[in-house]
Amino acid sequence: MADRIFISNLCLYGFHGVMPEEKRLGQRFYIDLSCEIDLAPAGQADDYGLTVCYDALCKLAQNTCESGPYDLIETLGERIAQNILEQFSAIRSVRVTVRKPSAPIQATLDHVGIEILRQR
Repeated sequence: MADRIFISNLCLYGFHGVMPEEKRLGQRFYIDLSCEIDLAPAGQADDYGLTVCYDALCKLAQNTCESGPYDLIETLGERIAQNILEQFSAIRSVRVTVRKPSAPIQATLDHVGIEILRQR
């Protein structure tokens, strides 16, 4: 099993969706990030500079969400993954999950979503 840094249930507000009211009113999106990274050097040296900051990952996801709007949550997930791999060279792979609890569909459900895995 590989080491990883993860963030669960990051709530972001965005204006993404195909329907005009989604772009006009906006809605909440929940993001999970799981980043594969060798944490041994940071853990052994107790050195913050040898890991990736959780806050930096959250801010990257937020900035990516705010740079839309995107029609598809697939695009939001892809952009977050690309930006993480571009900005943090220590991260080997990233899994991004985007959940959309207020999808404008006629069904009773908790959320819809996507999950992508991108590697170097």
